[in-house]
Amino acid sequence: MKKDFDFDKVGKRMPYTVPDGFFDQLEEDVLQKTQSAAMPISIQKNSRKLRLWIQSMVAVAAVITLIWVGIARLFQSSPEKLSNVEQVFANLSTDDQDYMLSVFQDDLFMNEP
Repeated sequence: MKKDFDFDKVGKRMPYTVPDGFFDQLEEDVLQKTQSAAMPISIQKNSRKLRLWIQSMVAVAAVITLIWVGIARLFQSSPEKLSNVEQVFANLSTDDQDYMLSVFQDDLFMNEP
């Protein structure tokens, strides 16, 4: 390599340009963006945890409510339902009625001790 390299021969041409007033506005833009995101990281983490906790509690409350409503409707008995069952049972033949009664009497879940 040559030791007598001359930087003056390279030239000082700049291939890039900057819009007019860019550096004047740069400081204001940076300050504005940093002030809007100036919330400390610990507060951001705490707000995420709080939001996750609230969403979890809402989901749990919704599931409990759905289960409660479902169970309430399962065990809800109305006279209309009972009369429909009685009408259907009355329309069965005598053999079918006897069979249904024997199955009902032998059912372990319906006739708990």
